Amino acid sequence: LPKALRNQNKSWAFYQLEQFLTYKAHLNNSEVVEVSAKYTSQRCTKCGVIKKDNRNHEKHEYHCDNCGYRSNDDRIGAMNIQLLGTQYISGQEQPKFELATNA
Repeated sequence: LPKALRNQNKSWAFYQLEQFLTYKAHLNNSEVVEVSAKYTSQRCTKCGVIKKDNRNHEKHEYHCDNCGYRSNDDRIGAMNIQLLGTQYISGQEQPKFELATNA
């Protein structure tokens, strides 16, 4: 992509993107489900630990210091968003990840 167009997708208004996705989904007899993205890039998809320091923004890498799982940080986020969507479809009204507090 030319340098001038690299950030074009990032500049879309989220509302407009949602409208595009919903339109396309309806054409394919599908639905768009909105879930919270909170902690999705910080949660290990293998063991479920949520830790901000496990994500390296500069390298776009996620490395879980609990179980050792490594992957691209955006991939981790997408996998966790898919899990939340699956939970919603399975009947959980407001699926979300919560940061555990030490008691």
